[in-house]
Amino acid sequence: MVLKIPPPILMLMALIVMSGCNYLLPWWQFNTLRVIAIPLIIIAMISGFLSVLALAKADTTISPFMPQQAARLVTRGIYQYSRNPMYASLLLLLMAAVFIYGELSTMLGIVFYVVVINHYQIKPEEKALLTLFGKEYAQYCRQVRRWF
Repeated sequence: MVLKIPPPILMLMALIVMSGCNYLLPWWQFNTLRVIAIPLIIIAMISGFLSVLALAKADTTISPFMPQQAARLVTRGIYQYSRNPMYASLLLLLMAAVFIYGELSTMLGIVFYVVVINHYQIKPEEKALLTLFGKEYAQYCRQVRRWF
């Protein structure tokens, strides 16, 4: 892995970007929409839990820094809908934050998170998993989306 920052810390960094945008770049403010934010938070928590549970049940690594140590390719449970449900759950939390802030410019935090996590985390993971699991992983990538 090129980047050694845990994905939850990247999400917190994105929240800092969002906070800065809220105060320094007010483009378009709207009423906070907790009616949207709360379900997003609940879905994020459930999907994050199911992601970790699926990897633990498969007795494979949960560490984002050691994909080369994956004991098996997990394609069941929540992983049949997303190749990266843990990262997607963090993204859902950031989406909820946009509705809590009530400021359009906070979307820049989401852009920051997606660009950084895709380039420095997901792509190196995909390369490692392709090396480990070959055609099986390539087929999985063709069938299941990276995010949602």
